[in-house]
Amino acid sequence: MNEPTVFEAQAIVTRLAQALDADDFTGARACLDDDCAYVGVDESWRGSEAIIASYADASAWAHRTFDEVRYASDVGEAAGATVPVTFTDYLLKAGGRWHRYRCRQEFTVGTGGRIVRIAHHDLPGEREGLEGYFRECGVER
Repeated sequence: MNEPTVFEAQAIVTRLAQALDADDFTGARACLDDDCAYVGVDESWRGSEAIIASYADASAWAHRTFDEVRYASDVGEAAGATVPVTFTDYLLKAGGRWHRYRCRQEFTVGTGGRIVRIAHHDLPGEREGLEGYFRECGVER
């Protein structure tokens, strides 16, 4: 396969984002190249299995810790083979206090038609707000 078109890159990243929003880790795994690299702020992973395990572990922790968890994503415009996604997590702890956490990830689609690189970016103030919410709710990570 040649370099993916903007349309093809947008489509594969949209499928991944929808799968992650639905906790469909099998569907998400199908979108990643076996040797995909995830570059995070504090950690990095290599390989689709390790990356999917990271997403699945984070979601499982959230569902165990909070009374309700909702995910939403906003897929941005592709720049060549790279597509940004803003992920939003809605967390509810007893007492009815919701918190919204957002981050941005950039997904690069390779010539094989699957995602070969993920770069995570914290949005200004989001991590600090999340940590404050954890403290208020007595949540330790």
